[in-house]
Amino acid sequence: MCSSAGERRGDGASRPSMPPVAGARATLPRGERLRDRGEIEHLFRRGNRLEQPGFVLLWSWADGRRAVAIAAGRRLGGSVQRNRARRRLREAYRRHRDLLPAYGVRLCFVARPGAVELAFPVLAAQVAAALRQAARRRRA
Repeated sequence: MCSSAGERRGDGASRPSMPPVAGARATLPRGERLRDRGEIEHLFRRGNRLEQPGFVLLWSWADGRRAVAIAAGRRLGGSVQRNRARRRLREAYRRHRDLLPAYGVRLCFVARPGAVELAFPVLAAQVAAALRQAARRRRA
């Protein structure tokens, strides 16, 4: 049984319904996910690095479509914390990914505790600033 205020959860509480997105799913396309272990290791060894309170951004310029990986190590906390950090970083990146060209860049976000603790608008602003800085370094 659902109420007009939101959907019912198993614990009896309700959460507000999300407004529908017109025409498109709000996801990160499969083709934009960086999954190759060798490329991720290359980013850690030789990629450019930018540190923010919520994450570390590693990136390099390469042929092919833009691709991103999001990592959260065990020292961040349990699986709930790590998954929450990944989801928040993925959504912040998805909202600002057009700040980078669609081709020629590989990215890896490594979550820090701030990825969970910071308010989402602050985290999203940090992601946007980092992506702008990466784009500027390409032109320089």
